[in-house]
Amino acid sequence: MISVIVPVLNEAERIGTLVDALTSLDGEKEIIISDGGSTDGTREKLSALRNITVINSPSGRARQMNAGAKVSSGNILWFVHADSIVSPSSLHDIERAISDGAAGGFFRLKFYDADDRFMKFIERTSHTRAKNFCLIFGDQGLFIRRDVFDGLGGFADVSLMEDWEISRRLRTFHRLGQIHALDTVIGTSARRYTQNGRLKTWLKMNIVKALYILGVNTERLRRIYDNGK
Repeated sequence: MISVIVPVLNEAERIGTLVDALTSLDGEKEIIISDGGSTDGTREKLSALRNITVINSPSGRARQMNAGAKVSSGNILWFVHADSIVSPSSLHDIERAISDGAAGGFFRLKFYDADDRFMKFIERTSHTRAKNFCLIFGDQGLFIRRDVFDGLGGFADVSLMEDWEISRRLRTFHRLGQIHALDTVIGTSARRYTQNGRLKTWLKMNIVKALYILGVNTERLRRIYDNGK
């Protein structure tokens, strides 16, 4: 069974659409929504939805995803962002990858609300980066076998870059060919780019990555990342 784990914080406008899509996916699954203290009506929206488990968690994606994993019962964990659009074949494609020997993997990123050349460039480079260097970001829909996730100790308790950090620990599996890059699309929103400027947002994200490599504290990186959100 696949445990679908969704960390949310103030996503009342989007969460219903995602839950409906996840619920309709063919395959054995459980859907766990890990709320980090929403104040915009997200919890009220979730209370009206069926066939999901909703938990409270301290805020922060790493903590929320770890909390969701802790209460889950699937042998495969799939971490999905609240603004994602999932493909109908997603669960079967994950199961096929695991059956073929994968320890984990990710999907092909697609911006569903921006289709210009710059955003297509980001889509292509994101997939190439993850496929060749095992640097997988959260909007690419990371999935991982439970035993591998537990063996790694889950996500590190950091304020930002939890996806990069766990990707680095997955590189042993990547070198063995056990991290699969699926051609199946997962949609994500370009809202940060369209609201704050495409080039400006891209440059800021790359500055944050560079500072992370240099060892800057992740709480400071989070403040930089959220500034102008």
